Amino acid sequence: MNFEQMKDFSTYTELSQRCYPGMKLNSKEEKERYTEHREKMNKEETIRTIGLYDQEKLVGGYIEYDFISNLHGSKVNSAGIGTVAVDLMNKKQGNAKRIIRKFLHDARQNGRPLTMLYPFQPSFYKQMGFGLGPRLHTYRFHPSQLPVFQDTLETVELREEDTSAVSKCYNEWAHTTHGASCDKEAYAFSFLKKDDRHTVGVFEDGELTGYVTFEFQQLEEGHFLQNDLIVSNFFYNSIKAYQSLLQFLHNQKDQVRSILFPTFDERFSMILDNPCHTDEKLIFSIYHKTSEAGQGLMYRIVDIPAFLESIQDHSFGDETIRVGWKIEDTLLDEHYEAVWQFEGGKPSLTDKPAEVTLELGIGEFSSLLLGCTSLEDLLYQGSLQYDETEAFEKSLRLFESPLEPECWTFF
Repeated sequence: MNFEQMKDFSTYTELSQRCYPGMKLNSKEEKERYTEHREKMNKEETIRTIGLYDQEKLVGGYIEYDFISNLHGSKVNSAGIGTVAVDLMNKKQGNAKRIIRKFLHDARQNGRPLTMLYPFQPSFYKQMGFGLGPRLHTYRFHPSQLPVFQDTLETVELREEDTSAVSKCYNEWAHTTHGASCDKEAYAFSFLKKDDRHTVGVFEDGELTGYVTFEFQQLEEGHFLQNDLIVSNFFYNSIKAYQSLLQFLHNQKDQVRSILFPTFDERFSMILDNPCHTDEKLIFSIYHKTSEAGQGLMYRIVDIPAFLESIQDHSFGDETIRVGWKIEDTLLDEHYEAVWQFEGGKPSLTDKPAEVTLELGIGEFSSLLLGCTSLEDLLYQGSLQYDETEAFEKSLRLFESPLEPECWTFF
């Protein structure tokens, strides 16, 4: 078995069609479009398509992406893996593990201490040391449920020629948001070219400070005048921009049955005049359903010393304590052991003895350091081994109020 940069994308298309029937690559035309798309994307400097070959036969493949992530205010090189495909005839032969190991080793070698993926099945990748990421909430409400804001900014339609302004607006948001992918390539804003997508923005002093992208979805059981509005982008860099964009959505109340609104903000329902989901279901006793939630993006730290160096300016809390880590990585057959000095919550490596030692897997450690879970959560899950010392309570407080990451980069 050997790995090589992909050259024959038509074969990869056939492989993807068998592995992912949901792609609906069922016709010659659809396969040709997909092959051309993959060939085009592979020309980007930040994207590589890798094949796993048994002699000359393609038995698996994946796409590798380079990102710059904002982690607690610091820019960190990271890597993503997507479209992992193993041929149906070559399953249960360890090929998926070969692909993931290759990806992880390459990320470390290329100076990318953090990796991430969107799982087809979270449990599958948890076994490979990936930790669960943030929870995404999707709200569905009638536009009239949004509040009315006075003195809002004028909204304008944005087109392909506004790509530079949209990119600048997004990156300004990303540079102040933990978990966001910064400095996105131009292809990430291709939605401005799509006829079925609409993007509306607001300007302040000549600068784009917020925009929303959406599409209309006609109801299968209704007539052509009945539509839902599906939001795919919602970014803002000021309170005025936030309120103005929500006012724009409110103004669609005479034309739209409901708005599907995705957000990482668990408190978004508080802004709605009526927080109830449009299906008006009770989910327990007399609790009204407000949203549907799910988890997708998963994280895995592949170079702990480099990761530590990148987050040394971040304070995890107010505690001053020496924490000893024992981190097990069963997939790569590695063990990390070190003591970190947290000074007012800021971590650094130390040679001094630990006041408390924490033992956990690389997946749980990754989720903890990214802010996707708390140490107390891991304790109750049974995922944490620790010393019975007085300092353990301080370590719990150190990680008791995590800031969850926000990432709107899909790959």
